[in-house]
Amino acid sequence: MFETEDMRYGTSGMFRFSSRNAIPYLECPVLGKTGFITHAFCTRWGRTDRGESDILDFGSSSECGKERLLPNREIICSAFDIPERNLVTVSQVHGNNILVIDETLQRRKYDAPLEYDGIISATAGIALGIKTADCVPIFLADRKKRIIGAIHAGWKGTSLGIIAGAVSIFVEEFFSDPADILAVIGPAIGPCCYEVDEVVFSKFEETGSQSFFTGREMKGKWMFDLPEANRLQLIAAGIPLENIFSADICTSCNKNIFFSHRGENGCTGRQLNFIMLR
Repeated sequence: MFETEDMRYGTSGMFRFSSRNAIPYLECPVLGKTGFITHAFCTRWGRTDRGESDILDFGSSSECGKERLLPNREIICSAFDIPERNLVTVSQVHGNNILVIDETLQRRKYDAPLEYDGIISATAGIALGIKTADCVPIFLADRKKRIIGAIHAGWKGTSLGIIAGAVSIFVEEFFSDPADILAVIGPAIGPCCYEVDEVVFSKFEETGSQSFFTGREMKGKWMFDLPEANRLQLIAAGIPLENIFSADICTSCNKNIFFSHRGENGCTGRQLNFIMLR
């Protein structure tokens, strides 16, 4: 289905590719070793009910072709033994709002989309899903109190400090100790491919955080290390360096494996990244 030997930004031994019921995905064994977490950074590939390889698209629109959109919630839930009603995703809006979810919230019905870019829960059996195609998917897990979070961090959410906000919720609402929180940064666009302009640069200039930009010869353009920006925010929020794990896989360089908005000129799907308390 795909080869990983030539993957740009290797996994450095902290991540590995696995497969479950013919669904290939990337995992971080550190989360698995907790004994109570199921998680997956899915790829663009899956299996149809005919056993054939096909696109595993979780995009919310069909602007790039309806024929690519499959009943993928059912495919993922079946592969990972998740009740379909328990796979929670939100209407990601590139902000910094975070939903704290429990069983009561699951039973409610809503007329409007849940406009959040992060989900946190301490309820077992609920899979928290984030959809990405270059933006950074980040999982948080308190290994003592058994609290998990899934965060979608694009440049806007990162500039608004969404991952720091998520850590604050762990600490203030669940009384987590940052030293007990694991942070796992999944595949995202790398600094090799993510060129940004003055608009993006200026948003981070306002906060005094620019160490993750590299200047280009062309005036007004920079290469932006989005995963590193979030890693530094995690450290500033009190997460120990040894608790932070980054896949360092560029989705744009590896668009044969992952969806990439930048690498595919905006016409692409979204892969699912989920974490669940067992």
